[in-house]
Amino acid sequence: MMKKALALILLLTGGLAVAAASAPARNLILGSGEVAGMFFPEAGAICRVVNRDQLRHGLRCLVEPSGGSAANLAALQSGAQQLAIVQSRVLAQAVAGTGPFARTPMTNLRTLMSLHGEAVVVVVGPSSKIRSLADLKGKRVNLGHAGGFQRTMADLLLGAVGMGAADLGAALEIEPARVIQGLCRNELDAAVFAGLHPIAEVQEAIDECGAGLLSLKDPGLDGFLKGNQAFVRLAVNADSYPGLAGKVAGLGLRAVLVAADSLAAEVPIRWSRR
Repeated sequence: MMKKALALILLLTGGLAVAAASAPARNLILGSGEVAGMFFPEAGAICRVVNRDQLRHGLRCLVEPSGGSAANLAALQSGAQQLAIVQSRVLAQAVAGTGPFARTPMTNLRTLMSLHGEAVVVVVGPSSKIRSLADLKGKRVNLGHAGGFQRTMADLLLGAVGMGAADLGAALEIEPARVIQGLCRNELDAAVFAGLHPIAEVQEAIDECGAGLLSLKDPGLDGFLKGNQAFVRLAVNADSYPGLAGKVAGLGLRAVLVAADSLAAEVPIRWSRR
């Protein structure tokens, strides 16, 4: 669950606020994700805060499980949902009309609030002598399975600094449980992980053999971030992983709460953390 409480202030027009006292509650369907994922409990936390003031504003927030970001945007466009939690990269594709949204761009979306971050990190073995992203060249690196989120982020990270899988000594697709063994037995030099931190396998590698996290600082990454606003700097704090010496520079994506412009105009909402 989120580390910081969400504070939501609904700035309702006078007419809507007066009508709320006598009219039936209006449903706001919030598209989330799979029940076992992060989007679902995050949506639940948002709805609980909204519903605390239901008698005042006349709005009832309901969480809708879904297949994820693309499904949420489709439901938002059709009017089946009024709010949605979406990964920032998928949102950027929808607004720009690229990728799966090439034929159906969505330019009527309003970002209301940034939520949790999903950072990509590079775990390096204690004997790897890897000090920078450039040092990955010629090394044995686990990138994750093709088509998965981890592999997508790994390929983007390498591409941002002018490298690809072919530049590595070995581009591997190893299961997470075997990655720790490979790093600690010097059978693997580095491994890319991506997601919500802390990640159990990263902590295990630190505990088992003193593996470390590579600081993701490179001029190529700076240029990549300027040209890809869906990606942001996301530092991994030392308290995320006991045994980590200090904060580690990283980058990744954020989950964002979005609504259609029409809803934002009718029911102005200010969302903030405190």
